[in-house]
Formats: sequence, structure tokens, C-alpha cells
Amino acid sequence: MRVFRQMSFQARLLLTFVLVVALTSLAAYLFINQSVKHAFSEFTVNTYTPQERAVLRLVQGFYEQTGDLDVVIAFLDRGRREVPVLLVDPDGHVVYAPDPRFRGRHLTADQLTEGEPVPLANGEIWTVIPSRIVLGQEIIERGFLQATRRSLWLAGLIAIVAALLLSALLLRQITQPLRRLDMAARRIARGEFSERVGAHTSDEIGHLARSFDEMAESLERAERTKRQMIADVSHELRTPLAAVRSALEALRDGLIEPNPETLASLHDKILLTTRLVRDLHQLTLADAGRLTVQRTACRLDELVETIVETIGVQLEDSSIRLDRSIPAELPPLMVDRQRIEQVFLNLLANAIRHTPEGGEISISAATRANSVQISFCDSGPGLSEQDLLHVFDRFYRADEARTSDGGTGLGLSIAKALIDAQEGRIWAENRDVGGACFHVVLPSA
Repeated sequence: MRVFRQMSFQARLLLTFVLVVALTSLAAYLFINQSVKHAFSEFTVNTYTPQERAVLRLVQGFYEQTGDLDVVIAFLDRGRREVPVLLVDPDGHVVYAPDPRFRGRHLTADQLTEGEPVPLANGEIWTVIPSRIVLGQEIIERGFLQATRRSLWLAGLIAIVAALLLSALLLRQITQPLRRLDMAARRIARGEFSERVGAHTSDEIGHLARSFDEMAESLERAERTKRQMIADVSHELRTPLAAVRSALEALRDGLIEPNPETLASLHDKILLTTRLVRDLHQLTLADAGRLTVQRTACRLDELVETIVETIGVQLEDSSIRLDRSIPAELPPLMVDRQRIEQVFLNLLANAIRHTPEGGEISISAATRANSVQISFCDSGPGLSEQDLLHVFDRFYRADEARTSDGGTGLGLSIAKALIDAQEGRIWAENRDVGGACFHVVLPSA
């Protein structure tokens, strides 16, 4: 078994095919040999030739005419030609046989049943049997079975060779895709994520190749996302850190005065960097499945009231009207209150950021099956097709030119991660009347 386990997959598969074919051929040989032997025996025993039947009738008729079995035996011995019959006494001993060497041989009960009985006047029953059945059967059967066995061995050998050729072809069809998979896996392990196997069949190997290519594509996409994220994080951190460093160096060299405006600007940059690090930490926890969620029953109107109180000053400063349409009979939400407040605050702040002065923002809710749908809609310019595809991507901004608005480009990504962690759903779409809507579906209590 150890040697078998140390063999290659191709060698093990080929050896398995050889053993299966050999054992099958051996079993077929034994079965066919026994069947042919039995059938031949049945044929030779149970089938009398016309000459044999004529001889049996002749012997029986001669006995009936003479009434003396000794006269019959003497007649058979004096004949010019050997009579192909055996005359057997009641004890099973051969009294007459064409070959004198077989006289006196004791026959079995099975052999006696194949002959014709000859009842005597004294009540004894003798038997007349064609000599072929007892004497010639062994010679004929031996020759016939030898020829049959040679044919069976030749057929088995041909079957084994054909099976080996077909096995080699099948092994090639199996092992070639596996080799390609192995080489592709090695290249991917070296970081070559663009490697693809390509599926050329619709069988299990083809399904495996397609799954492997999908995995490779996912890894390549993840690698691109990781590199892009590292570049974005570096860029986002570089800007505030460079500003803080420049300001500190200027303060150290006495180029600027440490007045309240300078300190406030430094404080804002530190807050931006801290917020970016906190957002990245939340996304890391969400990716690792370690984002803690403590669900409780919360009323939606209370949640909205809390975030409106938090961000109400921005609404007043921008002269934006807020319309709330939350039915009183709405069931409570089964969510983590703190994290949902963070999501709603982010969506409302995003709506304020894209709504012009004097515009309108609406917050509406409706009951669905075992859930509640909340919508945040603004009267801004809406989202382009490209924005709708990537609005929840990390560090994606609908307006790339706007880099100094205090955002990190992670707010909507975090919102989606927080919603997904609570078995909810979030998506964005444009309104027919203009503006964008962000819809959130959350489980109800």
C-alpha cells in the first residue's frame, strides 16, 4: 500500500485499470470455461447420433431374439468391426467394450443413467451405453476445451491490450487538464494572477477548470483592489500628514505664528486622519467577519429624529428642506442602533452634500415582508451610470475634482458593510423627477 500511495496519480490510475481488466477477464474466462464445459457435456451426453441409436436398438433386439446375454456378448466379440457400445452389468462393471482395456471398469451412477436399460428374465437390469459418452467424451471434450481456452485467452489478451490503449487515451484526457491546473496553480502562487486554464470540455474536469478560472479572476480582482486600496490609503494619508508636517516645520522654524487659526487647521487635519484610520479599521473588521452587531428593537422615527438633531445645523445653513414620511404603524427595526445611526447619518450627510441650496431631502419608509424599507432621496443632479456601478466602492468619489470636502471616500462603503452585517440590503438609483435615492432594507422586530 505504501508503494501504491507513493506512485503518481497517472500510474495509480493505469494500474487500477490494468487490475480491473485483468480480474474481469479472469472472471469471464472462468465463467465461460465452466459454461462451455457444462454445455458441451450436456450436448455430448444427451444427444445420440442416429448410428448410436441404431446400434442400441440392434443390441436390444438381438437380446430379445436370443434371450441369452452371453450370446450377445459373444456376438459382439466375434464381430469384424468394433461395436461402439458398452455393456454394463447390474453392479456397474463394464462387461463389453470396444477397447479391451476398459473392460471391468466401474461406471458411476451418473454415467449409467445416460444409457439404455436392458431388463433380463431373472429381474436383473443391464445397461447399454454408447462408448462415445464414456470413452470418447474425455478425448473430445479435452480437445474442444483446449481450443476454447486458447480462444478465451486470446480474446482476454486482446481485451487487455485494447483496454490499456483506451486507458492511456483516457488518462491523457484526464491528466493533461490536471497538469494545466497544477501549472496554473503554481503560477498563481507566485503572484501571476492573470493565469487562466481554459475549459474545453463540459465534464467534471471542465467544471473544475471553470471554477479555477473564476477563482483566479477573483484573486486577480482582489489583488487589484488591494493595490488600489493601498495606493488610495497612501494618497489619503499623505495629504493631511504632509500638511501637518509642513505646518509643524513652519512653526518650528518661526515662519508662521502659532495662532488659533493655524492650530485649528492642524486639528482638522488630525481629525481627518483619525477618521480615515477609524473607517479603515471598520472595513477591516467587516472583511474579516469580526464586526460586532448587537441587535435590539428600535423605532425608526426615534432614529431619524436623533440624526436630524445631529445634522440639523447643516440643513439650516444650506436652506435645505427636510421632508419626513414615516408611518406611525411602522414596526420596530431589529438592528444595532449605534451602527444604524452611523449609516443614516452618513446617508443624510451625503444627501446634503449633493443637494443645492434651497433644495429638498426626503426620508420615507414603508413596510415589506418581515422588513422595512427606508429611502433617502435628494433633489441634486443625481448619479451617472458609472457612479451607480461604483458608488459603494472604497475611495470612490462621484466628483473626483472634489478632494478637499473633508470626506474620505469610505462612508458609503462602510454603510454597505454595516447593512450587510445586519442581514440588510442597500442600493442606489436615480429618481424620475431628478436627484438620487439611497434605499435601505432592514429586518423588522
